Amino acid sequence: MHHPPPSESVAGEPARKPGLVLLSMLSCLFGCGPRQAAEPPRDAARLVWARLADLPDPVGVAGGFVGVCGAGEGLLVVAGGANFPDRPPWDAGVKAWHDAAWVLADPDGQWQAATPLPEPLGYGVSASFAGRVWCVGGGDAQKNVASTMALGWDAAAQQLVVERDALPLLPKPVANAAGVLVGSRLFIAGGQETPDATTALATLWSIDLANAAAGWREHTPWPGPPRILPVLGAVDGRIYLVSGAEVVLAETAGAEGPQVTRRFLRDAYRFDPATESWTVLAPAPVPLIAAAGPAISLDGKQLLFLPGDDGEFFERRMELADRHPGFPRRSYIYDTAADAWLRGDEIPATVDGLATATPVTTPTVAWRGRTVIPSGEIKPGLRTPAILTAR
Repeated sequence: MHHPPPSESVAGEPARKPGLVLLSMLSCLFGCGPRQAAEPPRDAARLVWARLADLPDPVGVAGGFVGVCGAGEGLLVVAGGANFPDRPPWDAGVKAWHDAAWVLADPDGQWQAATPLPEPLGYGVSASFAGRVWCVGGGDAQKNVASTMALGWDAAAQQLVVERDALPLLPKPVANAAGVLVGSRLFIAGGQETPDATTALATLWSIDLANAAAGWREHTPWPGPPRILPVLGAVDGRIYLVSGAEVVLAETAGAEGPQVTRRFLRDAYRFDPATESWTVLAPAPVPLIAAAGPAISLDGKQLLFLPGDDGEFFERRMELADRHPGFPRRSYIYDTAADAWLRGDEIPATVDGLATATPVTTPTVAWRGRTVIPSGEIKPGLRTPAILTAR
């Protein structure tokens, strides 16, 4: 994420009210309060961390399309994404988007090169359903797209099959959105329409992957700022939207004209598709921008949100360069029944004897009894080829 600096915006806990919330509430909700709330109590849940074989790209990628395709337990797929292959951004490095794809057939195996994407693309939404990985939106340096793909597996030919235009076009081009699958329905929230957009989207779209011909449905927007890079989760058919970054114009213009900055958000909401209504929830203890998602369901009532960028070092990212300490390690658990946050595990400093950092801007995917967090960004401009798992 080669981002301009943010400023914090979300206050402490707002009043909870089901349904649509009056706009008069919002000035306090988004305009005051510390970057970090009081630390919540510790939860007893413990994750067991491990690593799969590293991605063959030695740099790693952020914003890849990730999922499981094929029959049975399926194969793990990582495709597309972006990195700085030659030099980091503070050393005049140029960001590159990729079309390469890899598949992993067994947790103890090695990655194999697969059929590439039709074009270099990253920062879209992906979801696994009915033996295919559904890839929606994304973009590159020049454009964001409204197109879709589906990645399947031809067992006879032992190759990845890339189906273009597998779903109807999105209502708008979008990248840096978040997605979550509820049954056969894929929900997509937020994002930005163009790479140089001066505002984010406040849109929630969904499509039934089992009845794609019915097209995309646009839902009631949440009662808060538009945003990029939020995190979604789902419990009992309801959608949970947490954090993200609002895109706003910077106070001073750069040499090339107006510049945008980002306001880090902690707010949280629940959407009920049955009533098309939103409920304001207790805000996250810290911003969780671009955290690997969707959130992990622990017991059908709690959602574990992995750490994201909390913005602490965001304004100093170019100054710090490779001395940037990386993203926070602390995860947080949201209790849907109590509307309360608990402290979760920290991502360990070492996993399987190897140094490990917190990855962001990468999806989570369930595969063979574990949650996989593949590759991703571990410092601004730096990726990792490491593939983490938690169970």
